[in-house]
Amino acid sequence: AFSELVYKYQKSVHALAWRKIGDFQIAEEIAQDTFLQAYEKLATLKNPTQFAGWLYVIAANLCTDWKRKKRKKPIMRSLETDTSGTLDKTSYEMYLEEQREKKAAEHRQELVKKLLDKLPESERTVVTLHYLGEMTSEAISEFLGVSVNTIKSRLRRARKRLQKEEPMIRETLGNVKLPANFVENIMKKIEKITPTPTANSKPLIPWAAIGSAALLVILLMGTSSQYLSSFQQPYSLESQSETSIEIVDASVVLDMQTEPELHKRNVRNVLARKNEGIGQEVLANQIGADTDTDSSRIAIRQNQWSQVQGPQGGDVNGIFLTSNGELLAVTHTGIYKTTENITEWIRINNTLPTAYYSKTPIAEHNNTLYIVTRGDIFASTDGGMNWTLISRRQSGDTIALLTTDTGFYLVLEKAVYMSVDEGRQWSQLNIDIGDREITDAINIGDTAFIGTEQGLYKIVSGEWEQLPVGKFKKVDSLAAADNTVYAVLSPSSSDISPDDLGVKLVREMLRDETSNIWEFFRSDDLGESWDKITPKNRSIIERIALDIKILASDQTILALGLHRYRSKDKGLTWTKLGTDTDTIDIKQVISVNENTFYSHGYEGIRYTTDGGNSWHLYMKGIIGTDIRELVSFKGQLYTHAINGILKSDDNGETWTSIAVDTEDDSHLRFREPMLTIADNMLYAIAGNYSNNPRICRLSDGGDTLLPIEEIPEFQNVSDKGIVKENTETANTDKESSDLQDTVQYLKDRLNLHEISSMAISGSTFYIVYNSRVLKWQPGFSKWVDTGLDTGPEETSHGFILAASGKTVYVGRKDGRLFQSLDEGKKWTDITTELPIQFEDFDDIIFSDAGVFIATDEGVLTSHTGKQWRVIEARNGRIIKIRRLTVDRSDVYGVHRSGVYRYSDDGKWELISPKVPNTASHLVVHNDKFFIATFQLGIFQIPVRR
Repeated sequence: AFSELVYKYQKSVHALAWRKIGDFQIAEEIAQDTFLQAYEKLATLKNPTQFAGWLYVIAANLCTDWKRKKRKKPIMRSLETDTSGTLDKTSYEMYLEEQREKKAAEHRQELVKKLLDKLPESERTVVTLHYLGEMTSEAISEFLGVSVNTIKSRLRRARKRLQKEEPMIRETLGNVKLPANFVENIMKKIEKITPTPTANSKPLIPWAAIGSAALLVILLMGTSSQYLSSFQQPYSLESQSETSIEIVDASVVLDMQTEPELHKRNVRNVLARKNEGIGQEVLANQIGADTDTDSSRIAIRQNQWSQVQGPQGGDVNGIFLTSNGELLAVTHTGIYKTTENITEWIRINNTLPTAYYSKTPIAEHNNTLYIVTRGDIFASTDGGMNWTLISRRQSGDTIALLTTDTGFYLVLEKAVYMSVDEGRQWSQLNIDIGDREITDAINIGDTAFIGTEQGLYKIVSGEWEQLPVGKFKKVDSLAAADNTVYAVLSPSSSDISPDDLGVKLVREMLRDETSNIWEFFRSDDLGESWDKITPKNRSIIERIALDIKILASDQTILALGLHRYRSKDKGLTWTKLGTDTDTIDIKQVISVNENTFYSHGYEGIRYTTDGGNSWHLYMKGIIGTDIRELVSFKGQLYTHAINGILKSDDNGETWTSIAVDTEDDSHLRFREPMLTIADNMLYAIAGNYSNNPRICRLSDGGDTLLPIEEIPEFQNVSDKGIVKENTETANTDKESSDLQDTVQYLKDRLNLHEISSMAISGSTFYIVYNSRVLKWQPGFSKWVDTGLDTGPEETSHGFILAASGKTVYVGRKDGRLFQSLDEGKKWTDITTELPIQFEDFDDIIFSDAGVFIATDEGVLTSHTGKQWRVIEARNGRIIKIRRLTVDRSDVYGVHRSGVYRYSDDGKWELISPKVPNTASHLVVHNDKFFIATFQLGIFQIPVRR
């Protein structure tokens, strides 16, 4: 029976080994050893349905062992070192011909290997198994543990990427054949092997009792899942087993934010797998990242949270251009890279602890990359794929890591540390800046420039010196090109002593500095002298300091803020490039050449190839965007991300944008769309730049949001909640208009929106607008204030609203709960009737079982709205559920420990593993749970009913 398994999996195992080793002959030997080891340890396989994945793990481990031994193996003398005199002429000619054919084949194989290396890891694996392993999509699906549609999609994408080279790859890999006696040789060796029984195991009826052959016949018949329980009962909890592997369909495994151990170790790379389901390799690499990990403690679990491939985008902690032209991006989900020849980002590492809202700088020195995470400093010698911990770092917000030949500088917000041994040991520099914070840092050669809230400094060989520019001004940004340094100075908020005030006024007169506006300065002698190069003829609005960033490349300078400028002569003359609200919150900028620049900020990474005239978002391939909302509607997922409302019809793998259809061509945007489903319709709120929100419904085609004309706009609502008639603004002054746009933009960025919640029951719409609860029904000419006295005006996100039938609940963020049983005509404060005290609401939903209210102290429920109780887990513990959802008649809630189901006995029942990150939303879609997280995008797991 085992020979049937060898025959079935021989090509796939060989293909997998070749992908890891790159040598067909060695891969053949590893494939043979894989089957021998599998037979020997067959009794340790607890679940025969996972034989393919188990086989994969054995092959992967053997490949790793071979690579390790190869480094120690002595070099053997080849035939080429022998003289031809030792061979007869005919044999020698045959030998030369064989060598030519061998080299030609090796050349083709090497070319194919390089072509495959261009593919993402997930596509490369599928292509190799398909052409070299001669496996169908269905077979690959079974082998890797992912869906057939996913396999077909990866093959299709790979063929599209390779285009003309695909036939050559198919021919080259297709011509590689295993020996005809491959299976026979293995079976001969198997006859000499005695299978190893499981150590200390306590099965009720061990597999050995029925014989491995019978078990394998059951496996091959595909009926093991039906009949295995008749032979194999669960193991005792006290039993010990051999090393087993957790097989998960996930490119990101749980507990990704685990802090690295203090001891020195290698952090191995986990390539981006785009949900390829090779959980065995992911886990094996993570085990390798910590030398103290006990692999024998890893258990087999089929279902784990897996990360979907979209929406693409997300918060970026840092970008860096390497000396070989590769651009690296650090995000919450790992490190990505791209080059000018690649049209998307490719994740090269997801093991470093980068999932934090903080700057994560990268620097380079002598072909080695260095990265500063929240608690450590790592080094990489292979372009960022693998990292080695070199030291712990001091606490504090990181500004920059500067590398020079005389030493490294770790620049924090309140201190500067220096290392003379490439980052292994650090000593704090004695700098006299008081309580002022450091704002930016760069270096030119061995000279480091440090900008602060009040003054600019430089460091040479550890010596600290203040420079004669902007002594009383804040340094917003620094840039360098060749031996020229540029500085953006703005008004400082730091206190100035009375003694320094007079000095400040004299300096400003003598040095042509102005304290109340931003200015540019340039130095061509490493900071000894400075020239003012501020653009002239700026309007009042343009002079407002809004954290301007400066970039420089050769003679070209770019200044990016709300208003953009460019100079092509080192600041002598300037060109205004217009206004761009997307550049107001730039965190970091990088210069490639005089025309190409990169930046990252609120919306992600953007680039320009025309010297700053136009900017384009470049986030394709990066996953982990900030998901604000997530709903399931008519077989599709809808979400609100940083780049608008998106929908997916393939369980979150790909996403398309949802547009807003307006007759007057006004630009409606989504700030907080509050996606709401009611009466088999999806609703959202959109607003234009003048802040006139509109309620929209999804079109029948599902790709457009249509403003509902019957529902009035939210315009000119006074503090008392009286809806005024629409009035047109007579002031058309450009500067006034610019100021309004700027204020509105800042309100958007700070989430200062008037509408804070929406609920729909039947044809009745409820919203919380400027802290007032308004209602609209068909036939109303305007929104009606329900009269709920909410007390002092809170922040715009101070309420949560839910409605069902005539019942409406309003939860205020100070812990007060209001109830109306007649569509908002009469309100009752029921806070004192509740069995627990709390300060905040997280969610309110209705189901057949009643109303469920999630608070920061637990979930309340009531069937009548009068008697309330707190839901407990079966162990009596109160679970602080963050989000609730209803599917059919079931109520579910998500907590950091996993998804809970509200059971028939009125208790919470845990039905999933721990969630990978704090969940902001929970939905049930296509028999799967989907959670939106604050940092890592969307994850899914099958529903266990």
